[in-house]
Amino acid sequence: MSSPTTGRRRGPSKGDLRERAILDTARELLRRKPLAEITIDELAGGAQISRSSFYFYFDSKTAVVVALLHGLSAEVSRDTGPWLDGTGPDRAALRQSIASLAALWRDHGRLLTGALAAAPGCPPIAEWRAGLRRGHVERLTARIERDRAAGLAPGGPSARVLAELADDLQLAAFAGATDPEGLVDDLVTVELRMMYGDLPPEEATVGAP
Repeated sequence: MSSPTTGRRRGPSKGDLRERAILDTARELLRRKPLAEITIDELAGGAQISRSSFYFYFDSKTAVVVALLHGLSAEVSRDTGPWLDGTGPDRAALRQSIASLAALWRDHGRLLTGALAAAPGCPPIAEWRAGLRRGHVERLTARIERDRAAGLAPGGPSARVLAELADDLQLAAFAGATDPEGLVDDLVTVELRMMYGDLPPEEATVGAP
């Protein structure tokens, strides 16, 4: 006779719940203080586990930070997809993409600022930043090349150079900004001009058919 639990979907394990509690505690602490001031004892206490138990789930505070950062990367990839995978001077899609980044900086500015400050001396965080930049630059380069091949964008500087400049511009604008969402429209205008030159208003509204 089969077990009555056969085929029943299992819920999160105790370990999964504790790991989630540590990450939730880190998010809550980051709303109140800079990353550099958060301690292992605070992370463990917020998750209601001992300091020694903390190390069963994460080997350092850096590991917690990297886990949070990878979660943000997934959000960025999802929210920027319609723009990066599209074609033509689609202002609405670009605005949605940049607005999603502004919202991330608004909600997770302490985490992102602390991570970027720590990156030069912290290989795991540096690798995260390099991977995020590489993914954005590669997808935007491909988009520019598609539009040029289709006659939707003029020729000019290397597509990769433009993509790298766009990535650098977004980071420089949002890092430390007190009102990230107030920068969105200016960034949209600048990026469209970088890729397409000066467009009549009606052409900078929708993507190519």
